[in-house]
Amino acid sequence: MKRSIWKKILLFVAALFVFLYIVAPFSWVVITSLMSETEASSVPPHWIPDNPTLKNYALFVTGGKGGEAAKTSDAWSPQSVKRLPIAFRNSSIVAISVALLNLSMGAPAAYALARLRFRGSNLMLMGYLFSRMLPGLSLIIPMYLIIRKLGLLDTLPGLVLPYTALTLPFTIWILRSYFMTIPRELEDAAKVDRCNWFNMMWRVFLPVAAPGLVASAMFSFMASWKEFLFALIFSSSMAAKTVPVIVAEFNDPQVVPRTIMNASGVVAVIPPLLLAVLFQRLIIQGLVAGSVKG
Repeated sequence: MKRSIWKKILLFVAALFVFLYIVAPFSWVVITSLMSETEASSVPPHWIPDNPTLKNYALFVTGGKGGEAAKTSDAWSPQSVKRLPIAFRNSSIVAISVALLNLSMGAPAAYALARLRFRGSNLMLMGYLFSRMLPGLSLIIPMYLIIRKLGLLDTLPGLVLPYTALTLPFTIWILRSYFMTIPRELEDAAKVDRCNWFNMMWRVFLPVAAPGLVASAMFSFMASWKEFLFALIFSSSMAAKTVPVIVAEFNDPQVVPRTIMNASGVVAVIPPLLLAVLFQRLIIQGLVAGSVKG
């Protein structure tokens, strides 16, 4: 009995340590974003703001006018603050487009691999897995040459295409594993009711596969939203710059107050965080069900 109690205590302590290790850095970012610049620079630092303020976030609404930044740094320029809403628009368009393309191309491919038996299917799956093993850095130069040849540099389609190529293999793996958990009897029943293949997929199969579809769409959306390297190399103006690139421009403590830097980081995390919270149940269900039978 005592051994079991100590085991639970050790597991709890280990889980608490991992939780703090993951959450503490971001918690400090959030707390600092609610401070004034004078309070954030105080020594020793403290975790609870004396006078919490939302002025740092108000700057992103007012376009950099007023707020704590004007009092703390004469050299500070609100240019990056003005660019962040445009970057949000670019990131949203890119991430949503990538998610839709992943579903429209990944679902038929995954269905074929899950339901049809043909020579080379396993080899094709291994090819998808191998493509995910390649680091993105090794693909920068060939993808850059292709995008430049297509005339898509510094455009949103120039980001959508490589992001889709990078995320599609994992989407196919998730959906194929989830599709294999769906009983074939559903499709047979739809055929008995004289449904053609398209109606069967649209009205019967895909609604049942909603958790897997949401999980794969969320993965591709988040992967596209947070991607930095390709967006930095493939974009040179606000026509295609995304949120990670603009947030990186805040990383200059000699020019930008640290409170504004932290506020920009929090703002950048809000959209994917909200989506993850809203679709948490479906995401977990889709990933777990797909991992049981793959």
